Amino acid sequence: MKKLLTTGILIGVSALSYGQGSVNFSAGALPATRIWTNSSSGGPDGLISGAGNYFFALFVAPTTIGTNYSLSFSLDPTAHGFQLVNTPVGAYGTNTASLGRMNGNPTTDGTVVAGYAAGTSANFVVVGWSGNIAGPDWYAFRALAIPESHGWVGHSAVAEAVQLGGGLIPQGTIFGGSPGQATGFRLYHIPEPSIFALMALGAAALIISRRHRKT
Repeated sequence: MKKLLTTGILIGVSALSYGQGSVNFSAGALPATRIWTNSSSGGPDGLISGAGNYFFALFVAPTTIGTNYSLSFSLDPTAHGFQLVNTPVGAYGTNTASLGRMNGNPTTDGTVVAGYAAGTSANFVVVGWSGNIAGPDWYAFRALAIPESHGWVGHSAVAEAVQLGGGLIPQGTIFGGSPGQATGFRLYHIPEPSIFALMALGAAALIISRRHRKT
């Protein structure tokens, strides 16, 4: 009987390890994880507001690659070793009625990450844009390599080695104040369709991110 029980437990653990893992795709409740905009070009900053006005796509990469994306000016993580979570459909979040907040699931914030088993770890990054640029569709946003209208765009730092949960394994959180987690980030205003403007925004994001991590 003891052997049968032990075998059953081992089979159960094995099954969990091969199941699809999930992560908490939410900006959380910490002030440090709020998402901001600079409300006008060179103007003051403000927390994102008005539920559904902004959209966020989730990207994943193995822990062996992808950590340098935080230093990139690019708004396309797929050019840096990341993959849109649950390609081709994608995993998306939106802002809520609470200032600065976003989540990817109105009920649990838990997002399944196809191809990654529960108990494994991966790197994650989030790209955000305002709804007037494109709807909740990464491919539509990416097709506008240079946004054709005024809007807000930006990306988070890389959340490193986030544990994927499933079954009895707790899911990791992308945003937070612990080492390796992403903090809040800014969506920068694009006053006109200029690739130079995008590059400048990326440089500003990098400088601000570095300063934020030092404080």
